[in-house]
Amino acid sequence: MQSRPVQLSTKFMKRSSGFTLIELLVVISIIAILASLALPAVTGALVRGQMTATLSNMKQLHLVTQQMALDATTTGDTNIGWPGDLPTKTWAGWSSNVVGGYMTTNDFMKMLAAPGIVAPPNTDPTALVAGKNPGRAILVYPVSETNDSSYVLFTTANFTNTANGGARPAASALPYGEKGFVVFRKGGDGTVLQARQTGTTFTNVIGGFAGVPW
Repeated sequence: MQSRPVQLSTKFMKRSSGFTLIELLVVISIIAILASLALPAVTGALVRGQMTATLSNMKQLHLVTQQMALDATTTGDTNIGWPGDLPTKTWAGWSSNVVGGYMTTNDFMKMLAAPGIVAPPNTDPTALVAGKNPGRAILVYPVSETNDSSYVLFTTANFTNTANGGARPAASALPYGEKGFVVFRKGGDGTVLQARQTGTTFTNVIGGFAGVPW
């Protein structure tokens, strides 16, 4: 008895040949939707990581500034100390002391960099402008020995201090715009804040101001 060959129907063969165009479009659409939902979270995590790195840089600069203040106390040298106690109360006066005996120029430049702002190596750090590229990403406040630990020593350049706790950063302000800003206080503690965390409601979180920043 001769067996008859099994014949597959045309309908079955078409179904097993692969995805249809409509099925591919549906899959691509789903992937695009998932990617668009995940992007803000990924971007937010990246920015938070960058601001944390800036906070770490401020910590290093705080240690240097604190050491200058201790050296001023022990040696009686009135040319060094907290920013507000310097003979020349300017960015140039403070930064020249930092690179004059406490940190190399290139290491100092690294502390001043942030997304969108590059502090070029082997250049004069005393001439760097805050919030510009090239330039520096931090502002220094004229804190003195008489100010308590809650006073603000550094902030990122996109933050604008006011008597009532600061103004909301502008969207175009470098380095972080409206994504947030970083505050570091004389006492050695700092924090990453959101753009909305300004004004009288957050004065206790931000800290006091000894004057106009440099």
